[in-house]
Amino acid sequence: MRDVFKHLGWFFKQEYKKYILAGIALLILAGTSVIPARVLGLVIEEIANRTISVNKLIIYGLLLLIIPISRYLVNIVYHYTIHFLGQKVSYELREKYISHLFDLDAVTYSKYTKGDLISRATNDLQVLTVVATTFLQTVVFNSGIVIFSISIMIFTIDPLLTLVSVIIMPIAIFFLNKVRLKKRRYYKYHHEIYADMTEKVLESIEGVKTVRAYGEEENDFKKTKAAIDADVNSWRKILKFESAFTPLFEFIYAFTYFCAFAFGSYMVITSKISTGDLLTFIMYIGMLYGPLIALSNVLNTINTATIADGRYNEIMEIVPEVKDNSESLPVLSFNKIEFKNVSFKYPFDEVEVIKNINLEINKGETIGIVGPTGSGKSTLIRQLLREFNVTSGEVLIDGVDIKKYKIEDVHGLVGYVPQSHILFRKTVDENILVGNPSANDSDMETAFQIADFKKDIKELAYGRETIVGELGNSLSGGQKQRLSIARALVKNPEILILDDSLSAVDALTETNIINNLRESRQGKTNIIVAHRFSAITKCDKIIVLENGKITDIGTHQELLKHDNWYKMQYIEQLESK
Repeated sequence: MRDVFKHLGWFFKQEYKKYILAGIALLILAGTSVIPARVLGLVIEEIANRTISVNKLIIYGLLLLIIPISRYLVNIVYHYTIHFLGQKVSYELREKYISHLFDLDAVTYSKYTKGDLISRATNDLQVLTVVATTFLQTVVFNSGIVIFSISIMIFTIDPLLTLVSVIIMPIAIFFLNKVRLKKRRYYKYHHEIYADMTEKVLESIEGVKTVRAYGEEENDFKKTKAAIDADVNSWRKILKFESAFTPLFEFIYAFTYFCAFAFGSYMVITSKISTGDLLTFIMYIGMLYGPLIALSNVLNTINTATIADGRYNEIMEIVPEVKDNSESLPVLSFNKIEFKNVSFKYPFDEVEVIKNINLEINKGETIGIVGPTGSGKSTLIRQLLREFNVTSGEVLIDGVDIKKYKIEDVHGLVGYVPQSHILFRKTVDENILVGNPSANDSDMETAFQIADFKKDIKELAYGRETIVGELGNSLSGGQKQRLSIARALVKNPEILILDDSLSAVDALTETNIINNLRESRQGKTNIIVAHRFSAITKCDKIIVLENGKITDIGTHQELLKHDNWYKMQYIEQLESK
């Protein structure tokens, strides 16, 4: 728990005045909650002794009226303060988490699933919010009631009766919670099951169209249900334990009640305490049950909070391998990019995807990249996106290692259109502006024109104000690709990368886009990864990759002069038309 408070220390320091206010309010609430029992005891005692008067009744009545009104006003202050703190800590923790996720490199996203990352930002973060807010109430308020009640029992009734009645409760609770702590490992395991369930549900929702297309609804439902059942069964194990375990606290309380009543009755008979004192004492024993049970659950909360804090900070403490430093250089343009003996394997793979690549890309060139499936085409060009550091070799921009440039500037050079097109549940215009938020209407019109998307806008229900749906599900495959291309073009990048981004468009549309790129992007660099050779025949240079290695480089005509993979594949594509 020390680590939990250490990690939340910045917030406690930031809002210490409000925490002091909340703490004072809780102490007032705890103190005033024990007064009515003592007042009622005094009234009963005076009635039994026939010493009560009208004036005393009025005083006691006013006191019993003032206390709840005061508690009501203090409660308003407390709840406003604690809810303010809860909302603020939740917002700031989530903001820090999301901001940190944007700083992380692709290594993290290769290691952790979406469901796992989401569960840490929801379930685990909620636990930390509880620690920073209502945990204060559990500890301060309930401890206050216990301390005030026992103090009154000792100093105004009888210390021996208090000792006999109460001593067993903290001892028994301590040993019972030692048993509960043994469940800590399973609680952590439950968090992992919950993360797996979240990931499966997300996967099912995102892939619903594909699942339906292949008639796999029943199988997918079974898998999703299995993940949900695993989570439910995990909770059931915890609930079974808690259901069997929690009544033990009631048993301890019942035994305490018996001791108090038996020994208290004896003390009344022997005239060591009055009947009013005994009734007051019994009321205080009753008041102790709730706070002591709440305090007994503190260790359980600490256990859950420790796990949640570990999971949350596991992500927050990740230091990305790809990052800027104080000496990082700006880069806004370039003349030449060089790959020198570049090899790369993904962090969790054993085999290199690209091997000993040597390549030059000059400003203004249009480069085509082709090769068999799995030959490393996408991996090669993604080295320009600074997602990972290369395994060996160097990627140089104007003779300087790409690692020495600011990541944001390197990203600014590149407009990347991936194979899988991620569109947002926004309008067409809003999706375009993701590429360049400062783009004006003319910039967007130009991007639509080059991407050959203008004709599609006329067919959309509300034109450019049409909501494209989550992941672009209201658009066809070709429309998604062309809208993604337009989003990259509105950025007017120095390097445009089309990573097999024309596969869903027809031959005429592909020709229109390629011609538009040649006319509009003169002097800027284009890199086109393609399976259809029609998209790259007019490139200044074509790179052929096979098994992660460059086997040929040349123009279309130069490559056709030799018997090689390129020529064989080109002839095969011609014959298949």
